[in-house]
Amino acid sequence: MLATTVTVAQNGKALVPAITTGHDRVKLPSKKELGTWIPLDDGIEVLEMNGELQCEQVRKWLAEMEGSEEPMENEEEMQIGIKDEGGRALVKQLLRAYKHLVTSKDDCPPSTALAVEHHIDTGDAAPIMLKRRRQPQSEDAVEEANVRKMLGAGVIEEGNGAWGFPVVLVRKKDGEVRFCVDYRALNKVTRKDVYPLPRIDETLEALGGAVLFTTLDLKAGYWQIRMAEGDKAKTAFTTKRGLYQFVRMPFGLTNAPSTFQRMMNSVLRGLTWSTCLVYLDDIVVYTRGIERHVLELACVLERLSVAGLTLKLKKCKLATSSIEYLGHECQGCATTGTVDLVRT
Repeated sequence: MLATTVTVAQNGKALVPAITTGHDRVKLPSKKELGTWIPLDDGIEVLEMNGELQCEQVRKWLAEMEGSEEPMENEEEMQIGIKDEGGRALVKQLLRAYKHLVTSKDDCPPSTALAVEHHIDTGDAAPIMLKRRRQPQSEDAVEEANVRKMLGAGVIEEGNGAWGFPVVLVRKKDGEVRFCVDYRALNKVTRKDVYPLPRIDETLEALGGAVLFTTLDLKAGYWQIRMAEGDKAKTAFTTKRGLYQFVRMPFGLTNAPSTFQRMMNSVLRGLTWSTCLVYLDDIVVYTRGIERHVLELACVLERLSVAGLTLKLKKCKLATSSIEYLGHECQGCATTGTVDLVRT
């Protein structure tokens, strides 16, 4: 077994510690792939540890991070589960250092700093234009308000192409109305991207034995990915006021989940399945002790920061002993379906 290690390459070679569970010497085959390596930036600081990680070590490290002592403007939205005041202080200090990742504003977050765009490959299919559906005047007002908001946030722009799809307003359980576009006709002519999503059973199994969890929720995750310039017209939707198209990746496109999962796997490569798990825009960090938890969470936040992604703080659960994740309640070794999941 190979442990996760930070090492320095010398003369083209890197030494890593290996452990064998038996008593016999083990000979590794030539050119056998033992693991993966990721180069680190020169600016990354490596903590040296001898023995168990101590709270004071983490506190000293956090104190050296820029901005860790300055309160956040939306600090009251923090949901920290751990009751120990020392542990709560560590989590709060870490979030302060990454305050640029969260925002209390309701507007659209900026797009990712990565060179990621969503493409819609329709081959040689002819453009599709569907009629706008008639709806009550009350829904016209909701539609217009959503269009105005998305225009102001830079999520959509006026369109002038040959594609167009009807708007559908879906009422959620809490009574709120969600603005959707019926892309079923577009999805039928789109070539499928088969990039896989994680299996939910394997994801939940990996959480077994963890004591502390942090769930991070990306703010309007899909909207943080840009649409490819040549495919914006294919996202167009028709309204009473005219034709509009998406500048950011909208919901309802057949390959949108694959594009998003591919980006998140790239952002968190080397951390998934050991430090954190990611299913679309839901990230969970899982460990045993609070000191280790803060360090692992710092690794994830740093990756999100480099990628230019934005979190919705009031939907994040920090250092808690139980979480609701992918329709299941997780607490230590126990995982049970939520009431809503059992009903379905």
